[in-house]
Amino acid sequence: MNWQRQVSIGNEMSYMTFLSSVIILVGILSQVFLLVFVGVLFLLFVFLNKYYLKHVGNKIVVSVDKETVKLFQGEESDFSLTLRQEGLLPIFNGTIRMTVDHVIGFKNERKVLETEQVELTLPLTLFGRHAFTTRLPFEGKQRGVAKIRTLELRIPHLFGFGDVYLHDMKPVSFETIIYSSPEPVGGIEKIIPKNQGEYPIRSSFFEDMTSIVGTRGYVSTDPFNRVHWKASARTNQLQTKLFDKTAQFSWTIIINVREQKLEQYLSGLTYLLETATVKNIPFEVFVNSRKAGKTPFIHLPLGKGKEHLAKALELIARLSKHSVTIPFHYMIHAIERQQQLSPYMIVLGEIEENEQLILRSFARKGVDCFKLIENEDTIYLHKSSFSVKRGDSRAI
Repeated sequence: MNWQRQVSIGNEMSYMTFLSSVIILVGILSQVFLLVFVGVLFLLFVFLNKYYLKHVGNKIVVSVDKETVKLFQGEESDFSLTLRQEGLLPIFNGTIRMTVDHVIGFKNERKVLETEQVELTLPLTLFGRHAFTTRLPFEGKQRGVAKIRTLELRIPHLFGFGDVYLHDMKPVSFETIIYSSPEPVGGIEKIIPKNQGEYPIRSSFFEDMTSIVGTRGYVSTDPFNRVHWKASARTNQLQTKLFDKTAQFSWTIIINVREQKLEQYLSGLTYLLETATVKNIPFEVFVNSRKAGKTPFIHLPLGKGKEHLAKALELIARLSKHSVTIPFHYMIHAIERQQQLSPYMIVLGEIEENEQLILRSFARKGVDCFKLIENEDTIYLHKSSFSVKRGDSRAI
């Protein structure tokens, strides 16, 4: 373990060293060997005290039983913290001080407001070649990611003359991901599949000509190229091919992390993504948080299914208002120029600049733009138009 050590020794040790030297000198000059013996004992005590403070805790190894914990807000979990003493020096009445990001909560924690962390203090008594394990139950308080930010040990001397402070320089491999809790969103039923695509739907006018789902009796209005000859031969009657009805249905979700109501909107977005997964709707996510690379913003590519949902929920959990961002309207322009657009775009946050121009540009390309709106603790989808205003409360 990489420990940074700080030793604090009281003035008593300096006084005792000086006193021991005086006693030994007086004993030698007066030839009273009892004084010499007492002085040597005092010096030995000072030496052992310094040796203990210099070496105690050198071989303590810290570990946790879980590297990653994933849960939603309000759910509970736990992890075990283990300190293994591979040296021989014992520790009595020590203290473990640990700070963790405030998105999770512990019992008997202390708030550290200026750093948005909580502090835990635990007693520590550990013999040589032994291990100390404590189980720490916690609750997911809010969306985000929690890590153990600092781990410090305070080890007092056996007889109270001094303390050792050990600071762990290597972060403990532990992370808790708190997903945003889903908040129902109104207006989803108004987003209807359109155009030729791959999404199966009974009411679509479009058909997937590569997917035959059955046959029916031929009627005079059926195109001749739809006759299923093998089925006709088996039944001795003309049969018409039935194709799977499909439509284009995917969502492009764009998030502005500078939005003041970000937490409420992300709860609504979690509901939308879970709905999309249940209905097998593909979606992609863009976030105006800056990242290195050719694409200067975060992009989760188009996909569907439970694995894709898990990636999206983790991406949402890791979003932070403190991250470095790029202008929201700049990212939207980049998406419009470079990306294959979905038929529906869902925006979280204000576009900030040139909103009408951007909406008009998307409309020309056949993209319907929706915004997540929060009003009186209700979240709903609002279809944007050239006359949309922030305070317009009409849901679609």
